[in-house]
Amino acid sequence: MPSAPTNASTPSSTSQPASAAKPFNSSSSSTPNLTGDILLDAGTNELEVLVFSMGTGKFGVNVAKVREVIRPVKTVESPGQHPSVIGIFNIRGSVIPVVDLALHLGLKKRWGTNEQNAPEGRVIITEFNGRRTGFMVDTVEQIYRMSWQKVRPSPEVGTAGNSAIASATTGIIEISDNLVLMIDFESVADAILLEEKLRVESVSNDFGVDRASKRVILAEDSPFMRNIMSKVLRQSGYSKLEVYPDGQAAWDAISAGTGEKIDAVVSDIEMPRMDGLHLTKRIKSTPATKDIPVVLFSSLVSEDNKKKGQQVGADVQIPKPELPEMVRLIDRVCRGERVGVAQTTPIKNAA
Repeated sequence: MPSAPTNASTPSSTSQPASAAKPFNSSSSSTPNLTGDILLDAGTNELEVLVFSMGTGKFGVNVAKVREVIRPVKTVESPGQHPSVIGIFNIRGSVIPVVDLALHLGLKKRWGTNEQNAPEGRVIITEFNGRRTGFMVDTVEQIYRMSWQKVRPSPEVGTAGNSAIASATTGIIEISDNLVLMIDFESVADAILLEEKLRVESVSNDFGVDRASKRVILAEDSPFMRNIMSKVLRQSGYSKLEVYPDGQAAWDAISAGTGEKIDAVVSDIEMPRMDGLHLTKRIKSTPATKDIPVVLFSSLVSEDNKKKGQQVGADVQIPKPELPEMVRLIDRVCRGERVGVAQTTPIKNAA
């Protein structure tokens, strides 16, 4: 995956726009090119957020997942495509699907098949989980750098009215008196494009691990992935699994010092309050916890981001959504194996 995007250097002040970054001009004939400086240091517990709008709402996505932003393009329908998919298109030799994000999240449908030249429309092209996907939104505004501590976990509220947007919202940020909902693009894409790959009930115990005796900590902010991962691990025999919605909650449990051994920590990377890299850094820099194996299971595990995991001492890194491989790697670290950094899968273009 290429470097995450900013078009200018960004200050580290909380919730402030990038210092020379400007709101994207929707009337400009140029395509916003999201390249430049990114957060290079691992474990700083900072992120950069690209803010965009749909209807009257403001939303955000981690810049580390964004490859570029382009104007709406003509698409071609693909046989059997998901109802939320507008179609596919070719960009510089890569064929990728375009998702009508507002439609998928239960907001008003704005975009029709093959529609072009929407005056305020933009396509956010992301790259994660080994694939590229386009997401149609109304406008793209600005990039902000902030601490994960400023990202509040999404409140547990009733989902009867709109379960799609509730399950896809992982956090809330306040920027300039506006509430910005952080959208879990990967869960949206996974639900649409990887339905079969996520239908894993349990994983065979090829190494003969006494899974029921192992205490495993899971930190995952996405309700969608948290439910899937915990279900697979428990049905595979990890009955002592403890599940937390962010890195801070996981660290509180790890550092509580109950005296019961922790056999493995499995963590996402991007999470509210404390991200997975900072969590790993805390674990590995604390004498009482430094020997706990840490498995990073994230859509951000690419060749570039893998180096950050190595810097903070992660034992294993594996890209989502490889659920069977995740369970087998947990088995191996629970057996005391020094697995080393797992190879990441090559980038593939989803059609």
